[in-house]
Amino acid sequence: MRVLFDVNILLDLLSDERAEQFPFSVEAFTLAQLNNDTMFISSSSLDNLEFILFSQVKKNNPTFTNKDCFSVARLAIKDLLTKFEVAKTPGYLDLDYDDIEDSQIIGSAITSRALVLTRDEGMMKKYPKHTMSPREFINLDRSKDVKFLDLLNINLKDSLEIDKVIDEVINSGWYIQGSCCKQFEKNFANYCGTKHCIGVANGLDALILILRAYQELGIMSAGDEVIVPANTYIASILAISANNMTPVLVEPDIKNYLIDVNKVEAAITSKTKAIMVVHLYGQITPMEQIWQLAKKYNLKIIEDSAQSHGAYYQDKRSGNLSDASGFSFYPGKNLGAIGDGGAVTTNDAQLDYTIRALANYGSEVKYKNMYKGINSRLDELQAAILDVKLGKLDGDTEKRRVIAKMYREQITNPKIILPKVELGENSHVWHVFVVRTANREAFQKYLADNSIGTVIHYPTPPHKQEAYKELSHLNLPVSEQIHREVISLPISPVQTIEQTQYVIDIVNKY
Repeated sequence: MRVLFDVNILLDLLSDERAEQFPFSVEAFTLAQLNNDTMFISSSSLDNLEFILFSQVKKNNPTFTNKDCFSVARLAIKDLLTKFEVAKTPGYLDLDYDDIEDSQIIGSAITSRALVLTRDEGMMKKYPKHTMSPREFINLDRSKDVKFLDLLNINLKDSLEIDKVIDEVINSGWYIQGSCCKQFEKNFANYCGTKHCIGVANGLDALILILRAYQELGIMSAGDEVIVPANTYIASILAISANNMTPVLVEPDIKNYLIDVNKVEAAITSKTKAIMVVHLYGQITPMEQIWQLAKKYNLKIIEDSAQSHGAYYQDKRSGNLSDASGFSFYPGKNLGAIGDGGAVTTNDAQLDYTIRALANYGSEVKYKNMYKGINSRLDELQAAILDVKLGKLDGDTEKRRVIAKMYREQITNPKIILPKVELGENSHVWHVFVVRTANREAFQKYLADNSIGTVIHYPTPPHKQEAYKELSHLNLPVSEQIHREVISLPISPVQTIEQTQYVIDIVNKY
């Protein structure tokens, strides 16, 4: 939770006499610390706070010089700021001239997506949607409203760093193919363990460009076949179709929802040129057998790593297990932009060169076009934001793993089939926590009635979509069962232990 402390509450914390008089202020502060809430002071309050503290010190210590009084006041504020962040007062604020100070505090709270904690009854009456008393804060029940994915708070937890880089990009005057994108490409390549990373507009483009580059290099052609899991998100298959190639759907393993590696070889024909593995839901595909088949039949391996940022297979991360990998930075991904974004990682310098040109209108040098390319570039704002969030990714993943461990150990309802992890904990980054149940609609409604958000990933298999009616004749019973039964429980790096326990308790009562 994000809480902005009004000056009156701050003063309660700084004075033993006031703390005794207003114990709920101190209790609210202690609770906020225990819950790891983000606590703010409005930038507009700092001068006022300094003046009040100066006056109190002067009153209690009449022999102190003004300089001494200001020094004591500033030390108190300095100590406060080790526990609080400063919320900016927006320049576009519509001031209320009846109470300028209150309107500035409310403006800071709105900008920071925080509630104002105050004892000021006038402020609470005037701004009821944005204020709360210490007693109300203490009595809040935080566990019984669990969003499926709280994107706002996921981004707000890094908001100060994100605000800083946004300002830097805007003030740089350079918004496409600048230093921020280059820096992120370098850092993400290092993170994945690859030699190259190319920032593109989205995850679908990343996969399209990989196949298109192989065609330009003469390694693949229109009409060639690409093996792909039958239960993947449709984007994996769209990338194949977009290059006039043929998707060959292979059933998944019902235990882990990944492509059944034991069924891949039977799908290989003389037209097969690549195997596209999809690390679905955040779990790495068992790659050893895929590597063996690729070597045996001279095939390329392409990873769809849209959901597996940071997952390991043996000693390598997702994105470095293949000839090329496509990543999505859609906002809901483990590494999510604030908008669309994507990337290709590879160790192939020629492929890197070709994809860069294709994604930039087919041009390496402006106005000299080698290919009939497209416009697919990661802009500077998204690159700068992603670079901030990349530094937090492993920590966020560990928070997801804690939640997943609680679910897997404590959900005991026999009606709910839990996901399996067969390659070690580092092989899964829990993009989503997918369970199966026979009567999914009833289960989803039950959870919604208990204020627990869910999403179905995905309700309809690709071969049953109107877009792929030419595949509707395929007999894919495992995929169809998965798409009929799966439902995703909430999981994110801002979900609390209390919320997770609430979900477990409600699921076990179903």
